[in-house]
Amino acid sequence: MKEIWKMIQDRAEKITGHIRGVWRCLNRKEKKAAMTGTAVIAGAAFLAGGAWYAYALQHSEGYGTVRLEIKKEMTGSEIADLLLQKKVITSPAVFRAALTLTGDGRSLKSGHYRLPEGMTVKEALTALEKGQNDFRTVMIPEGSDAAQIASILTKAGLPAGKTFLATAASYAPMPYMYGPEAASVKGEGFLFPDTYDIPVDYTARQICDLMYRRMDDILTQDIREKAQAKGLSIHELVTLASMVEKEAKWPEDRVPIAAVILRRLQEGMPLQIDATVQYVLGEPKEELSRADTQIPSPYNTYLRKGLPPGPIASPGKDSLLAVLKAEPGPYLYYVADKNGHHIFSRTYGEHQAHIHEIYGQTQS
Repeated sequence: MKEIWKMIQDRAEKITGHIRGVWRCLNRKEKKAAMTGTAVIAGAAFLAGGAWYAYALQHSEGYGTVRLEIKKEMTGSEIADLLLQKKVITSPAVFRAALTLTGDGRSLKSGHYRLPEGMTVKEALTALEKGQNDFRTVMIPEGSDAAQIASILTKAGLPAGKTFLATAASYAPMPYMYGPEAASVKGEGFLFPDTYDIPVDYTARQICDLMYRRMDDILTQDIREKAQAKGLSIHELVTLASMVEKEAKWPEDRVPIAAVILRRLQEGMPLQIDATVQYVLGEPKEELSRADTQIPSPYNTYLRKGLPPGPIASPGKDSLLAVLKAEPGPYLYYVADKNGHHIFSRTYGEHQAHIHEIYGQTQS
């Protein structure tokens, strides 16, 4: 990397030297003309780059979906204003300009649409050129992992469900989605669980984008600042929250469970989170065997200390907030009773006594 940077610097210096040489050879009139021409070219490049960004890359804020009707008598300007009103696009001016430049105004089809908020102008034009879109309403439960999401999408009749897991495995558009170790599914945990209206022709990548943008909205500036104050990266926060989400059946257990996890991390103890072993197994299992807890995997928190390489599921907002609210407390152990409520213990002896009281047995 240093060698490449040095090469870039050397070439930049040579180019600068050539420009200076040419500049010294020009008279005052030629210099003035050169400066004017350079400014015009730079300005044109800037405007062109800004227009392209607004057309193909700029998303409006929003994560939901909206229903709208494009009527036959509507003009391109009226359609642009409607899309802005519905938060589908952010720039009606760019939408109108694109119609003028491409001559696509007549190709927009009337009808009823359900479109996601936060589309680019290019995406919105493409959708309206295709005509009335077919979509599915899909509910992703909190605590779903990428494989489960893929199954839900497939069962909902979305073809992208078949390639969703493979896409999610390499999906990481933001730096905060990377931890110190390589996660088996890079997008795991960062695809927010919610109800989505998804067009049937959406690709797996577009669905990941939709869910990720919702997560990025959930991670407000306040949440990011609180995580930083707590000494947690966003990746660590989401990883911790994913374990809390999988472990806590009842809302009141989230903060105490998070507190136990933080205390164990503080003490350098293995977390021994059953949900991480179930993640390794690839399916939920009501009771783990000793052999299960010995499966070699970086996600097996019975065998390793510290956090797993990444989240094990998509946490909801309450689990994210629970981690931020929790502090390492006196408890090091917990066990769920038959209704899923957790009982917390300070010592291993207390923990064993609670297990015996609930299930009539102890763990060796």
